[in-house]
Amino acid sequence: MFATHALNQLRRYATLPSRDPHYRLKATLMTGYLVSAFTLPFIPPLLESRRTKADGSWLTRENVYCTAQYHMR
Repeated sequence: MFATHALNQLRRYATLPSRDPHYRLKATLMTGYLVSAFTLPFIPPLLESRRTKADGSWLTRENVYCTAQYHMR
């Protein structure tokens, strides 16, 4: 009996439109926040690699794995 009542309440809640008049604004702001939180950390390395490729220093950069400290083991 309780489970049936709970399921009916859940179905009714899921089909009702949101009562919050600013729901779309809040959803848009939260989506923007999440997108920026997951994309902003990748922008500076992307810009740095594009800059070094453009000025040619990408080709003359020393490879970290080819240094002597890795070959002495």
